[in-house]
Amino acid sequence: MMQISEFVKKSRKEQHLTQPELAARAGVGLRFLRELEQGKQSLRMDKVNQVLSYFGTSCGVDSESSAKSDIRSYRLSSLEEPKEYMLEEIMHQVCESAIESYVHAADIHHRRLEEIRNSKK
Repeated sequence: MMQISEFVKKSRKEQHLTQPELAARAGVGLRFLRELEQGKQSLRMDKVNQVLSYFGTSCGVDSESSAKSDIRSYRLSSLEEPKEYMLEEIMHQVCESAIESYVHAADIHHRRLEEIRNSKK
């Protein structure tokens, strides 16, 4: 199965772009693009979307789609049989997981701020 990193690298090469050229056109740093193409596990999803949008795709959550499988059931590098629809589904799940993590972190941050405010009263 093609990983996001492989998709970006393959698409860049199909358009005969160097990493510095794609980074400039997508509006991201060269270091970020290199890390993305190397498959770094923790990257900012907004920056990943900037690169993906250059190729006419994005990573997002479709609220009307049917229930999705848990992202933990997928290993991007270990899917045995490539399917065209799978890359998009996996990108959606990665984004959904990132959004859930962000919401959870924001909730914790909000509760901690409330605790600090209440302790000052």
